Parts: sequence; C-alpha cells; structure tokens
Amino acid sequence: MIAIKIPTVSYDYENEKLILKNDEITVNVDTSFKAHLKWETHFQEAKKGVDLSSMIAVVSEWIKDEKTASKHLTDLLRVLYCFISSPKLPNFEDFVGILDTSNIETVIGKISAVIQEVGKFASKN
Repeated sequence: MIAIKIPTVSYDYENEKLILKNDEITVNVDTSFKAHLKWETHFQEAKKGVDLSSMIAVVSEWIKDEKTASKHLTDLLRVLYCFISSPKLPNFEDFVGILDTSNIETVIGKISAVIQEVGKFASKN
C-alpha cells in the first residue's frame, strides 16, 4: 500500500475574520478489491450500474484535459475516494469537506497519480 498526501483546507474565524488554513492529510491508496466494493456500496447505483473499472477508464480520459476534468469533478472525486483509506475520512462527505476550489488542481493531480498507480497494479494482475 502506498501513501499520498491530499491537501486540505479549513476555515476559522480569528478576530472576526474568516481565515483560510491550508494543511494536508496522509492517506493510504488501497488498490485491493475493497475499492470496488466501496464503489458498489456508495456510487454504482447513482451511476446507473457503471462499475469501478469502467469508471476508471472514463476518468483516465477526462484527466487528460483540465477543462473536461473540471466539468466532471464530482465523479473524479468519487473514484479517488474509493481508492483512499483513512480513519479521518470515514465517508465521502467528509472527504469532499476537506476540499476547496483553492486546492482542487492539486487534488486533480493526485487523482491522476492514483489512476496511474491503479493501472500499474491492474496490469500486473
């Protein structure tokens, strides 16, 4: 299992001003069948039965173009969420809660890296 760092943002009020705080969280990338189970449990029904392997193929094309990736951001995040494992992110809502438009380009870069790693593992099996 490999670990990656995902940038996070949070907001605090200090002296009656909204302050953006940037940080990062280390998560494990889990390429086991658990990722497929996570997809089936949380997203497959909403995506009209599309399985994770098919979605990875689609996402692999989307991330080649930043504009296209931006249009499909929620689906990109769903795929990434299926491959990450962290007790700090027990559900998808918690995962998207650490993201903000200020760090989304970096997150898309992380998605690309994870998809590449998944492809390497898939080709070995």
